[in-house]
Amino acid sequence: MVHATPVLVSDQSLESDHLESERVKLLNSIYKLSEDASQPEKQEEIKSLRSDYNQIISRQVMVNRGPWTDPLSILPLEIWVHIIEEILDNRWGSSYRVIANMVLVGQKWKEAIVNTPQFWTVITIDPNFQESDLLERVAASLHLSKDHPLTLLLDFPIDRASYDACQTLISPHSSRIRRIHFRNPSKPIKGSKHLDPSVYQVLSDFLPLPNLQEIQFGNFCLASEEQWDIVELMPQLKFVEGDGMPLSVLRRISLVHLESLKTYGSVDKLFTVIANLPQIKELEMAESSYTNWAVDDSCEVPAGDSVTPEQPLSLETMTWHRYNGSRLKDLIHWSPCLKSMTLLVSWKFLVSVLEEMANLPFLSYLAVYVQRKASEDKFSPAAVTQSPSLRELHFEVGYFGSDNDSKERRELNKNLSNFVDAWLPTFARLEKAFICLGNEWPLPLALLPNLRRVKVLSLTLSTLNILGEFPKLPFDALEDLKLHIPASCYVDFLSFLQCPNLLLLTVQTSTSPYSEKVSIHLDPKQFPRLSGLHWNTKQLAWTISSHRMLKLIVFGRGGSQAASNFCTHLILRPLDFPSLEQVEFYEFPEWDLITLMLERRNFLLEPSISRIRTVVLPTTLGFILKTPLTSLLGGQFSNRLSNHDLSIAGIAEVYFDKSLSGCHWCCLSMQACSSYTYPAYYAPSMQAHWSNHQAEPITVTPDPPLADSTLNWLEQRQERYSQWKQNADAATTWTRGSVCESHQLSSLFVFSSFSTASEYPPLRGVFPADLIKRPFYLPFCCCRNFKASV
Repeated sequence: MVHATPVLVSDQSLESDHLESERVKLLNSIYKLSEDASQPEKQEEIKSLRSDYNQIISRQVMVNRGPWTDPLSILPLEIWVHIIEEILDNRWGSSYRVIANMVLVGQKWKEAIVNTPQFWTVITIDPNFQESDLLERVAASLHLSKDHPLTLLLDFPIDRASYDACQTLISPHSSRIRRIHFRNPSKPIKGSKHLDPSVYQVLSDFLPLPNLQEIQFGNFCLASEEQWDIVELMPQLKFVEGDGMPLSVLRRISLVHLESLKTYGSVDKLFTVIANLPQIKELEMAESSYTNWAVDDSCEVPAGDSVTPEQPLSLETMTWHRYNGSRLKDLIHWSPCLKSMTLLVSWKFLVSVLEEMANLPFLSYLAVYVQRKASEDKFSPAAVTQSPSLRELHFEVGYFGSDNDSKERRELNKNLSNFVDAWLPTFARLEKAFICLGNEWPLPLALLPNLRRVKVLSLTLSTLNILGEFPKLPFDALEDLKLHIPASCYVDFLSFLQCPNLLLLTVQTSTSPYSEKVSIHLDPKQFPRLSGLHWNTKQLAWTISSHRMLKLIVFGRGGSQAASNFCTHLILRPLDFPSLEQVEFYEFPEWDLITLMLERRNFLLEPSISRIRTVVLPTTLGFILKTPLTSLLGGQFSNRLSNHDLSIAGIAEVYFDKSLSGCHWCCLSMQACSSYTYPAYYAPSMQAHWSNHQAEPITVTPDPPLADSTLNWLEQRQERYSQWKQNADAATTWTRGSVCESHQLSSLFVFSSFSTASEYPPLRGVFPADLIKRPFYLPFCCCRNFKASV
């Protein structure tokens, strides 16, 4: 007897299937009517069908997402508190205003927030807040934080009256202060009445500070060596970041809890004070100070033998920014617990460091920056030992010799080859390698084939002229590759690579921006798992082919031409890159191409093709752009401007009208500001944004078929570039201001169907390694450090 097992289908699943069927029917009807939409009655019918379609999409979102649930109702309070703490971001000011807005969510949230002291422990004294508002915030935070530790964020310069009033309120709570951070203003300072109290005066005003553990000076510092004696009144001090502490102060004062130290001086003089730092774990020996007084001459070294510590040090991280230092080897020898080390050294100095590698069983990170000009500076590999625990290496070589001295250059090239040959066993164990060779240093042949275990590889090479001798490079473990090499070498270099597991690729060039362009092809068979691509160059032209696994593409600085070509390709072939969900632009894109791309890609009949859900832009947008963009990202139809008005031809009509106000950024993002034009006393480079673009001829067949009007519009791209260049060439006597204060250029703005706009910090060149740690899809509710744009 055969027993059948019934398959139970939920009502939600049935409704979802029904809605998808309705969506496809409506979309088919819209496409059929759009083939001949010249009659007014058909246009009204299309408008009605689009409205019905948008309602279907909204219902799909509700069904798939389910009803909104208050996280405070379903999560334990401890988990909810951690989530809110992740949302808070104090870099733009106080968390007070964010928390105050959250109180308005409802009575339950109000009670939870008011009764959670850790939400109120960060106090910001900001020069842009009026005194009454500032005092109310400080008083509320002091009361609601109860007895919890406090963090003070002080934005310099500070209005004297506001500071004095706040200091009076905070001083009775000085025993609760754990951290003090001095920062630059988070916003432009309005007015000129600000009187800046010194760093020393601020610290003095809050004394005593018996439980202070951390001071961050930022770009500020103490004015004299004697002022450092104030740390004697901070017995629990653990971290001092920013300014360096003189060794002479440490000789007079015992800071038994200090874990992080930045100072200046020799190893001998450091050893004279190390007994006063039993908990020191992080040491930075800087080459010079912000001030000219930070010397350690008063730290006398006993005559005779050099000073040595009585017992091994507890150092785990060391940074050495000095070319000299004969006893660095001794310092390393007495630091067996080192896990991370950063060195600025000569070749000869490097030898003494590598002799101690075998005595560092925990060392996993090493950054070496070799910069020396003396031809006598030679690397002798005789005494070099390997580092069995090293997993991440940053290696950079600079050159300050004479470009005409071929003998000196040959000697220095030999140093590099000797280093690579001596350390091949260590290279073979690396998991992360960052190699930077400047000033035409050749890449040793033996290096790359021995990096087979690396998962992250970054190559920055000003020259690469030995590719003809390379064998195939099977990087089976490689997941993250960043290339910054000459454009002329890309074709050959990529042909040698075998990277079946590569996830992230960054493309950048080290050649002149005026050099001839080189076309490259990223073979999907060669990189079958490629999920992220960062394009950051003008010198390469991408012969586009579809990558099925690609989820994210970033067009960085210099990538605007490639971005336009990519948008055009997806208009013609929206079925390509079926997994693509997010596109990022570090430079202004062409709005007509983005709009047409989203209208083609996000309204397909095939459910297996992912919608582009998120677009990242370098600025906020005017509502005339923002509203249709967010609708299209959500898969809904929207009224928008015509292709001409969205294009650079339409923007040019406003941008090059001298009678209209507006800065460069506002004009390109269709916003309004009161910035005026002014005479150009220099070449108005801002106006040449699209002047050098060249439209590639359309050679692919549209799939699915494309309307003739849209195809004709794409074929006229070069005419619009020429029109922009003609206007820019004529506008040589005046220019627009580059940016007004309404733009925050340190941020990228995220647009998705979840929110109007949000922003997060830029990638700062870390992409794509940092991308592994963040999701490809960045909705507003999932990403840390977001700030809603106003």
